[in-house]
Amino acid sequence: MSLAGTPTAEQVRLEPSAARPTVAHVMRAYLAPTETFVLNQIASLRRHRPVVVAHHRRPETEVSLSEGAIALERLPGPVRRLEALVYRTARVALPTGSAALAAYVRDQDARLLHFHFLTDARFMAGVHRRTELPAVVSGYGYDVSGFPLQWHGLGRRYLLPVFDRIDCVLAMSDDMRRDICALGCPEHKVLVHYHGADTARFRHPERVYETDGPPVILLVGRLEAKKGHEFLLQALRRVDRRGVGFRVVFVGGGTLRRDLERIVAADGWQDRVVFTGHLPYGSTAHLAHLRRAHVFAHPSVTVDGHKEGIPGTIVEAMASGLPVVATHHAGIPAVVTHGREGLLVEEHDVDALADALEALIDDAALRQRLGRAAARRATESLDLHARTAALERVYDRWT
Repeated sequence: MSLAGTPTAEQVRLEPSAARPTVAHVMRAYLAPTETFVLNQIASLRRHRPVVVAHHRRPETEVSLSEGAIALERLPGPVRRLEALVYRTARVALPTGSAALAAYVRDQDARLLHFHFLTDARFMAGVHRRTELPAVVSGYGYDVSGFPLQWHGLGRRYLLPVFDRIDCVLAMSDDMRRDICALGCPEHKVLVHYHGADTARFRHPERVYETDGPPVILLVGRLEAKKGHEFLLQALRRVDRRGVGFRVVFVGGGTLRRDLERIVAADGWQDRVVFTGHLPYGSTAHLAHLRRAHVFAHPSVTVDGHKEGIPGTIVEAMASGLPVVATHHAGIPAVVTHGREGLLVEEHDVDALADALEALIDDAALRQRLGRAAARRATESLDLHARTAALERVYDRWT
């Protein structure tokens, strides 16, 4: 399999081999710019050969695919148009698309299906039925928390067949494991597995923690409510009233940009808050912001029941040597220990968040102690390649 257009434009070539059992990675759509964590898992496999199976290709994807199967690209014209119409209007997959993908999976002699997102495992259930292969599914956040609450709880009912048919559900943290079991998945099917981050890509051992000017607070993530941008600005308003200087960089695009810009304008902070928009993952500009920052903030909050898993940007910032200010939210405490790699506060506790930010803004020695501990934790416990080795041991049960 050859994957082109990874977030750093690298080429990863994984040749078929009889000694490397094939795992089909199944998803609804290939591949959102924010889903690099899926690509990283696929591209880092060593003992298993990955192939990608998806219903359609996202028009905004930054990742090309030179080997794999996209249902809408394998069907003849009239059938393809009908499949696309049904998906747009009803968000379901027709049997023709599932049959085409199942045929590809059989042709590739796949031994195992790995679904990404609980919702995609349900949507792509036809591939599972037709291949009758063992299957695992990874939960990531919204699919475990927000989606089941939709339509007055019908989202949860929609997911229940997944738990009946699937062999193993991979939860990113103990918090997510509890949530998955609460949805109706038998406990014996749930395994805690964090997929990790490519820490080598983000490592910055030359980091200098002293600064002559105001420290830079960085938040990388889509501009959406659960990431806590507005919560961060509220806390920084308190820090500002105490006479403490700082600058802020928000990396990411999203629907809340105009609202956040209005808040910044109302405070007169246009010269101290920068909105970069979306930056390609691992790009020179993305890495430059991580290296110029002094504090990484990610005060995630629960919104309408929707929780994150473990935000990958936190682990990437840790790998670069940044101290983290975040919340006791979902799986974040599984990677950041309060007082060791960063500072954690309760969700929506603006005063506590302001105190944590001020502590790190004022104290370069504290930034250094927590930042270096964060880099060690990321490299030693949260690295993609070590976690992929653990994933492949899970695969070994069926391959």
